[in-house]
Amino acid sequence: MKPTKFLKSIVLGLLVVTSIVGCKEKVIETAKPATVEELGQMNRDFVKALVAKDADAAARVYDENASLLPPNESIVTGRENIKIYWQGAIDAGLIDASVKTIDASSDGDLGYEIGTFELKFQGEDGVITTDIGKFTEILKRNSEGKWISIYGMWSANEDAPSQE
Repeated sequence: MKPTKFLKSIVLGLLVVTSIVGCKEKVIETAKPATVEELGQMNRDFVKALVAKDADAAARVYDENASLLPPNESIVTGRENIKIYWQGAIDAGLIDASVKTIDASSDGDLGYEIGTFELKFQGEDGVITTDIGKFTEILKRNSEGKWISIYGMWSANEDAPSQE
């Protein structure tokens, strides 16, 4: 074998090995599980938007094709329909919202969060109604690395909200 061909073979071999190692490192990097803090950020951003009465910002924490599974209602699919749904909650007198993460985990670009929520609504008569319950979010990491909801489901702890 000529020295030039031998040298080309070695360089080509090194490039192949370097590419394989480089790919393996990237897979390991993206497979790193997200923290509970990272996964819970979606819902913290969501309640911040609701309290600010910004249905558009509330809808942006959902994937374009996400679905809500609200209690005792039909499934709401698509970011625009989700925006309309949450605008309805704002228009119904939403005055405060909070969430607390109980558990969250991820595997690759999919994750989940479960937790509790509290929503407060003020009626036209000034009476404040509090809805307390639990939720589950199925999340995916989008192309920007941000965790967004693809499915959200919740239910109240009581049959009817309590009044203050």
